[in-house]
Amino acid sequence: MEKKEIEKTNLEHSMAQFINLVATSSYGECKFDESFGCKIWEMDFDLLSDQNTLKDRIREALIFSIKKYEYRLDLADVEVSITEAKSVSYNNNMRMKKKINIVVNGNVKKTNRPFNFYGYFFVGPLSYI
Repeated sequence: MEKKEIEKTNLEHSMAQFINLVATSSYGECKFDESFGCKIWEMDFDLLSDQNTLKDRIREALIFSIKKYEYRLDLADVEVSITEAKSVSYNNNMRMKKKINIVVNGNVKKTNRPFNFYGYFFVGPLSYI
């Protein structure tokens, strides 16, 4: 819009941004592909599941979505941990939320170099930074 070149990025950073996009998109949100996204959004208010079950379901959903959409990555492992964290709500009140930490490990197919991604977001309701 400003008639200047878009800032360039490296392959690993592009992959990390895409993994974050896949993980934080709900099904049907992207009109070009209704199946783009991750099942995490369907678990957002599932506060009744125990922590281990929730962690396993999130891990499986991430593995499925990353393998389906991030074709530049040879996925080795996805680690998920859940902690309780204080979060500021819209009216500046402190609320306890579940913080989902994710670590994605693998190799970049094009270069065969190791790839590591760390990200996190909060659920109940889902929000991310």
